[in-house]
Amino acid sequence: MDSKVLSSDYPSYPPQRSASLADTELAQKHGPTSQHEQPAGPQKKWYRDTKAIVARMKSNWLLLFIIPALIAPRYEQYINSLLIFLFNLLAIIPLARIMTIGLDDIITRLGPEYAAVLHALAGNLVELIISSFALMDGHYAVVRSALLGAILSNILLVMGIIFLAGSMPKKGNPVRVLHADLNSELFVSTSASVLVLAFLALVAPATFKIAAPAGTNLECDLRNISRGTAVILLMLFAGLLTFQLKTHSKEIVDMTEFDHRESRYNVIFDLFLILVSVGCITLCARYLVTSIEHTAEAYRLGSSFVGMVLLPICVMSNAIEHYEAIKHASEEKINTAISLVLNASVQIALLVTPILVLVGWVTQRPLTLDFTALEIAVLGCAVLIINYLVADNKATWLEGLMLLASYIIIAISFFYFPNPVDIDKDKDVFCNAFSRNLPPAGEGVAAEGGH
Repeated sequence: MDSKVLSSDYPSYPPQRSASLADTELAQKHGPTSQHEQPAGPQKKWYRDTKAIVARMKSNWLLLFIIPALIAPRYEQYINSLLIFLFNLLAIIPLARIMTIGLDDIITRLGPEYAAVLHALAGNLVELIISSFALMDGHYAVVRSALLGAILSNILLVMGIIFLAGSMPKKGNPVRVLHADLNSELFVSTSASVLVLAFLALVAPATFKIAAPAGTNLECDLRNISRGTAVILLMLFAGLLTFQLKTHSKEIVDMTEFDHRESRYNVIFDLFLILVSVGCITLCARYLVTSIEHTAEAYRLGSSFVGMVLLPICVMSNAIEHYEAIKHASEEKINTAISLVLNASVQIALLVTPILVLVGWVTQRPLTLDFTALEIAVLGCAVLIINYLVADNKATWLEGLMLLASYIIIAISFFYFPNPVDIDKDKDVFCNAFSRNLPPAGEGVAAEGGH
């Protein structure tokens, strides 16, 4: 074959340079390398990475509020509780962003199926810690309201905004399609069904109390039912994780919405970012919740309204995750956004709530799933609405508006709801897990009159 044909058909490549020539050019450009010069150690690399992360964040100036947020509560008798609230609220915003950066870097190593699970878990971890503080203080009604409020804010408020953002026409798109298709039908339908089961589990103790004859002492029965339900919910959560991450991981993730990129940092550095940010968020959130309680007392707001509405909205670690979900929806990644919100809701029902019940059992803080009739009604209606709206695998702006309207109606109802009465946290009641509240042999229980 002619050499001219070869030269015209195939591109010519420059000859490879030898290693010694490359080293010579490198030495001429950067100077000779000293034998005593060592690569940057892990401490310098961590410092450089931390500096780069802070410089890249748009909200880095809010880190200045961390110091007053941690110091101001020590002088709360001289500082207005609303000012303490604002300090901690602003300090949590950059900390939550740092936590998200560490999570995103770990997710690049694990895979897209872990994205929604880990993001929801990080936000709910702070929710768990805050609720644990309230549990240790004996505010059982506030804990129950906060758990229920977190679920409702996810599936009504945030989901409503996601439906609106995902169905609006985008810039540069000539076609005005005012809806978004849900491609993760299996995950959406499964999560909606799990929420129905969680509703049954959370409602069973409360309906047991309502159905019991008047004058019956049901405290031990409610505790036993709540603790048994908690164990079953944790087992169900383990099964759900296996379903999401192992057996059906490829079917519940929309790979077209996942950004494939390489990890930037070391795994240990990622864990360091997550642990430090979660620790600081926990401190700030603790002071934030305390300031909310003081503000609520000053403005005569009920504990149910504080737990159902104010706490879920003001805990900024969850708010940052909600912002990310809404951002994904506006960028035509609505499946990713819905996965994040549904994962957060399911985890609160199947993980956070059972853990708090069992922690209360161990620490002699008798937290039961004894929700009020209003809480039962709004949770059931919310789960029913979200199941109906996702059944057609489409998200329209009108459905988003319906979800927002539902949340506002619930918020108004709890604004006027009186404070429920907590049982005495120091009341020593011994409960046998295998005992039942039965009348003595030969005596029946009247349908309406107790014993």
